Amino acid sequence: MSHRLLPLILSLSLSASLASAGAQSILLPDMGDPSRIYFGADDEQQMGLQIMRQLRARGAVLDDVQLNEYLDSVGQSIVTYADQNGVPFTFFLVRDPGINAFALPHNFIGINTGLLLATQREDELAGVIAHEIAHVSQKHIVRAIADMKRLTLPLAAAMVASAALAAASGQAGQAAMVGTMAASAQHQISFTRANEQEADRIGMQLLAKAGFDPRGMSDFFTKLERMSSGEARNQVPEMLLTHPRPENRVADTQDRIEIPPLRRVTPRDRQAYALAKARAQVLATEDTHTLIRELETLLARGDASDQTATRYAYALALRQAGRYDEARQQVARLVSGDPDRLAFRIEAAEIALAQGDRQQAWRLFEEARKLYPDDFTLAMHYGRALATQGDSKLAMRLLQPHLRRHPNDPLLYASYAQAAQRAGDMAATYATMAEYHYLNGELLPAIEQLELGLRNPGLSPNREAQLRARLKQFKAEAIALDLPIPKRASP
Repeated sequence: MSHRLLPLILSLSLSASLASAGAQSILLPDMGDPSRIYFGADDEQQMGLQIMRQLRARGAVLDDVQLNEYLDSVGQSIVTYADQNGVPFTFFLVRDPGINAFALPHNFIGINTGLLLATQREDELAGVIAHEIAHVSQKHIVRAIADMKRLTLPLAAAMVASAALAAASGQAGQAAMVGTMAASAQHQISFTRANEQEADRIGMQLLAKAGFDPRGMSDFFTKLERMSSGEARNQVPEMLLTHPRPENRVADTQDRIEIPPLRRVTPRDRQAYALAKARAQVLATEDTHTLIRELETLLARGDASDQTATRYAYALALRQAGRYDEARQQVARLVSGDPDRLAFRIEAAEIALAQGDRQQAWRLFEEARKLYPDDFTLAMHYGRALATQGDSKLAMRLLQPHLRRHPNDPLLYASYAQAAQRAGDMAATYATMAEYHYLNGELLPAIEQLELGLRNPGLSPNREAQLRARLKQFKAEAIALDLPIPKRASP
């Protein structure tokens, strides 16, 4: 248990230095970033990727391509106006009903399912995302970590990871282990009031420039304030445990909402927000049958604020419960009302596949591909179906271009590996399965896959060089983490 207790020991011993990190850094003149002396870009990348692997290893990340793409569409529209530090932002969803969001090194930003479901409009969600983007662009995270310059990188990573795990552990099956281990770390890694106020100010500016209503941020703070008062005090949102009091932030942000939002040339698809919430509601539920009854009641009464999104959730829940005929009827109504909506076309194809009607599924997928030939979401759904039940070589052709565009997506690597195995390309199978295990925090299985790949006869010189380079990197990381690497004969 010593490796599990390490982050807690670190967090307790470093509380004093962390408490002052943000306040000191915010006063520095803008003459370069002195924190980089102690915490370089390579360190930040290594720490961010390591934390993401730990989150995935604990099942905290909700990997759903449609939800990820939606979050990315909101985030990237805001990031366009922020200082990206030369590193792309990655937005991901966390399996947790708590209302929380957090930023990690290397521009990773996590949003809890509970927060997405607690928002009432897209501007509120965008306000939270803009706030976290501002933390990154203002280098609050890097400067706080640099204050721990006396630590080695693995020890610093362990502490930051424990804070992230505390924010993402609610329903990941890890609450008993992670909860007490990292609760204090989550408080101590939190930013100072000065950092929070700056993130609010910069975030509102980003919202306005991106065409969102800046009042979305203050509206959401008002909602948090109501939840933290009176009878609801025992259900205080997790964000309030580590952020300034919401009533102060409401007043502060409302003073700034005179910033006029710029007119958007291409308006956002507001229906996408409602559909994303509906999808998250179904994927996050533990009682599908109760959810189905609730959705049926809403549809029967006509009480739903968005009938289309409610019907979409109903169709998803029916398919999840194995009631395919009823799900198909609901999706047919959705497609009839909005035939160009990719989410509805994908769901129709997935239902056909679940019913065993492969020819119908392939026809529906191909029709969608004609409309959206390069879409990543469609490629993932269609490619995964083909990888297991159809033309594996077509699956590889569909998925291969996206390996370069989405290098941190484990589901993409798993799907490509399945397709490669069925197609008989074992070198590609081992290489992509190694990446899948690595991204899920399973370093030793990743090393094993690479070693198996190097034993595969007929490797091309380029492929062999790639596998050996990756194996060298993985083994170096395993040694740094003191993992027991099995002794094997050199391939």
